[in-house]
Amino acid sequence: MERYALQKWNAPVSEAGRKIDAALEKLRHGGTLQPARRRGRLIFGLDLTGSREATLRNARIATAAMFDTIKAIGSVAVKLIYYRGTNECRASEWNDDPGVVSRCMERLGCETGETQIARLLRLALGEREKISGVVFVGDHCEEAPRELLALAATLGQRSVPLFMFHECADHDERSLAAKPLFKRMAELSGGVYVEFKPDSGVVLREMLSSVGAFTAAGHEGVRQVGRAATREARQLRGRLLLLGPAPTGEGGRKESL
Repeated sequence: MERYALQKWNAPVSEAGRKIDAALEKLRHGGTLQPARRRGRLIFGLDLTGSREATLRNARIATAAMFDTIKAIGSVAVKLIYYRGTNECRASEWNDDPGVVSRCMERLGCETGETQIARLLRLALGEREKISGVVFVGDHCEEAPRELLALAATLGQRSVPLFMFHECADHDERSLAAKPLFKRMAELSGGVYVEFKPDSGVVLREMLSSVGAFTAAGHEGVRQVGRAATREARQLRGRLLLLGPAPTGEGGRKESL
């Protein structure tokens, strides 16, 4: 199976690229996992292509809120995977401290290029240990639907829900075109499709926090999150409570609720 490790990239990098590499290196070695104590493993996938530059700040704030929720409710190891530019797709190692991942995101910027969602999902499927879920935040899709649907279905067969957080602007034809595909991917994986507007930072923050709580502690984690202020987040909470228990990272065993 195709895998892409951070240390295998040999292309020349700019000064900004070297700073990012240094940040990711800290992320890779930021903590020692304790498998016996870990309750979940969450992959956070991020589209950093040029179209998302204007809303990246909201995504950073929302992601930080999600990681704060995870840390408060339960123990979840997090891996960051992002793509951008013409052929850049990078993955961190697993880290027990979601805050380290959040701080790494502060150093990342967007670069023009096509989407690499299939590449991201293949990395998720290549994990040796059970993962609790995959959160994806993006807007467009330039890839073949057949491959993406097949990958999503495989995630579903492995009981790995895909949470598709779709930044969908009313005037953006490309994001509107991706909507039915992203919905179907979430459905095939047993996950949830979530739509938010580019300027809806509060909505994204509340919805990501709910998914983080679900990953950390299943239905009980969702119940521990305070009542959402936004209608979208309240709807998502109800949908999460209808899903099966979130799988842990320990050999595929599901937690008892």
